[in-house]
Amino acid sequence: MGTTQRVATWLELAAAPAMRGRDYKVRVHPVGSNGGRCFAISMDDRWLFDGGGRLTVFKGLGSALHFLKLLQVDDFEPGESCSDSLTGGDGRYCLCTNVKRGLFPCPTRPEACLRCH
Repeated sequence: MGTTQRVATWLELAAAPAMRGRDYKVRVHPVGSNGGRCFAISMDDRWLFDGGGRLTVFKGLGSALHFLKLLQVDDFEPGESCSDSLTGGDGRYCLCTNVKRGLFPCPTRPEACLRCH
């Protein structure tokens, strides 16, 4: 799946489970060649972006799955790996999880996020 002008938003993904009559396909994609430490989500072949126009990236598969669980998206599948260069016009928004804080923005610099150092 390449880059596209059309994107999916968090709100659209959150509303998808409630739209029972509509088919939608959600995929979780490893990003780059970093050993599967970062992930992006697509919906109907459109990358998931935040409201600020940034690609949403998750540090760790657990973070991506936690995000989908919060939105009550239970029907998803693995997607093909995507390039480290995948980005939106305004960059990336990286999310992480931990036991005490739940899902939160990664404390790393946005340009370093896809490297998941």
